[in-house]
Order: sequence, then C-alpha cells, then structure tokens
Amino acid sequence: MIPYVRQSQIYSYIKMKQIAYIDELLDLTKVSLPTVRRDLKKLEDEGKIILLNGGGVKLSEEAEHSVVARLEVKSDEKYLICSKAARYIENNEFLYLGPGTTENYLIGFLAGKNVTVVTNGIFHLPKLVEYKIKTIVVGGQLDHNYGITHGPEVFEEIERMNFSSCIIGASAVSDEGVSSFDRDVSIINRKVISRSQRSLLIVDSTKFTAFSHHVFAKAEDFDAIITTAKVEIELRNKENIIIADVSDL
Repeated sequence: MIPYVRQSQIYSYIKMKQIAYIDELLDLTKVSLPTVRRDLKKLEDEGKIILLNGGGVKLSEEAEHSVVARLEVKSDEKYLICSKAARYIENNEFLYLGPGTTENYLIGFLAGKNVTVVTNGIFHLPKLVEYKIKTIVVGGQLDHNYGITHGPEVFEEIERMNFSSCIIGASAVSDEGVSSFDRDVSIINRKVISRSQRSLLIVDSTKFTAFSHHVFAKAEDFDAIITTAKVEIELRNKENIIIADVSDL
C-alpha cells in the first residue's frame, strides 16, 4: 500500500474513533511500528492530528471542527433528526439554514417543497443545486475550513431579512446555554433567531454532553429542539424537546 493511501486510511480511522492507539493502527495497516510512526508524523505535520502521551492520537482541534471531518459523525442520528425537522417546514417559507453538518442532511428532505433557503454554509451549495432549491447565499469572507461566509457583510445582510423559520445546529447544549465553537457563527445565529418567526434547533445526542465557548441562545429560545432517543432520559421531559425516530422516515 502506498503511503498516501495508508495515511488516508489511518486518518479515516482516527476520525471514526476520535481517539485511537498505535496498537490499533498497527492491526489496521499491517505494517511495522516505524512505518506507522512516520505516517503519524506526516499527519501531525499537516495539522490533522495530535499525538498524545501513552501512544494515543486524536484529531487536531482545527480538523475536528472542519466540515469534512464532522459530516460523517453521527450520520444516522442526523438523518433521523432532519427527517423530523422537515415536517415543520411548509411551502412558501423563507428560511435560514445554518452552515453545520446536521443542517446539511436536511437539504434532501426539502426537495419538492416550494421554499427559499438563505444560508452562509458554502458546503450546502452542491446539494442545494442538486435538489433545485431556491437559494440565497449570504456573502462575506470565506472560511475554507469551516465552510462558511462571515464578517460584517453577513451581519448587515441578515439584519435586512425576516425569516419565517430558522433551522440551526450547535456545538453544545446545556443549562448554561446553546453554544458554538466559533464566535462569528454565534453572532450570526443570535441575529438570525431574533429575525425569525420560528426557531428550530437540530442537534444529535452528543451535543448535550459537549462543551463549547460561544453562547448564542438559551434552550427555551427555541420553539423545538429536535434530537434522538439516544439523548439522556431526563432531558426528554423538557417541554420543547422533540424526539426523532425511524417512524419519521
């Protein structure tokens, strides 16, 4: 196996496992320890991973938050969540769609609906084109890693819009608030919620045990928080928590 292919295989495994150990990578690749160490050093030099004490390895913070890395995480939950969220979207809506990977799964469920989607999520564009969904891209500075436009132009344009619904994700949900890892995303989300008649939060179960820095809303600010049955049982009793399951497909 050529080094590039082997390194891609190792990187995919680390993305799936979140934390992997060298012994696992030796079993995976069937090569020598020095070869695996060279591969890991290459991935570290590229900024993709962080080597941990004790023979562990994890994604770097930048890679962990990149759209490409996050798109495959909890894909089964994201699909269920978006199948449920789509039921809340009516024809002729003018809606804001957040730039996250959970929101990306919603686009296929919007096919056939007469809606206009406003977004700053650049990674959404191929799907929006594929499903022929009327789209307005909010312009601004492009962040290639996170797949968003941001900056004062985005803020100003959103201030001139009124949305029937906004559908956004988050990095973490707790009693302290709903938050994002990115300051600009948090500012945009806060503005969008204030300009929407209805706000939906779509988050997989891991977000309820996660931590993130930039709070943009309280849980009660949302008309519905859509997640799956994998969320902790006590959370399901909250008034605005909606559980998606296979019956929604």
